[in-house]
Amino acid sequence: MDATERAQQRRELILDAALDLFAREGYANSSIEAICQMAYVGNKAFYEHFSTKEACYLELLQRNTHSIFERLYAIPDDSDESEADLTRRLLTSFVDALADDPRVGVVTFGQSGGISPTVERQRRANRRQAADLVRSVWTRFDAAITDDDNHLAIAATGGIFDLIADALDQSDGAFTSETRTQLADAMTDFMLTLRAGMRASR
Repeated sequence: MDATERAQQRRELILDAALDLFAREGYANSSIEAICQMAYVGNKAFYEHFSTKEACYLELLQRNTHSIFERLYAIPDDSDESEADLTRRLLTSFVDALADDPRVGVVTFGQSGGISPTVERQRRANRRQAADLVRSVWTRFDAAITDDDNHLAIAATGGIFDLIADALDQSDGAFTSETRTQLADAMTDFMLTLRAGMRASR
């Protein structure tokens, strides 16, 4: 590997170590020194990539978020399915993305609140990105959806994220096949109930 590739490898090792420590010990209880020890790099290497522990967390949050969205956008299109079926398929894939590596769910949804105003702004940006995906599904099946419905998409996304955070809290971060199904069912019921209410209010 050349110098650039080695630097990128160290960066990923640091992020992997941070993911493991933040999930197990919590953000507040994880020191930069402990992250470096787990990643087998020196403190100097950490500061070559991240100015602070918060900067490391933000990068990890974005890596987790990107991975989840990649998985959702890769879902094959099925032009014959109903809105309910597509909603369930997307939300089930969302739950699977979190359950396949429980650390991702814990770090992304279980710990990010209250870290700092900067992290909160990034969480809000991620929520808006998720809301755009929600609204794109609505638009596909409902020609009456407009930009005025953005606030409902954001609120719907907030509800979904809260259901995830609650499920993580109830399960101590471990998703069994039963809790996967329960969470996907709860999220789908919530979203379809909201859509029924939107239609009824017109």
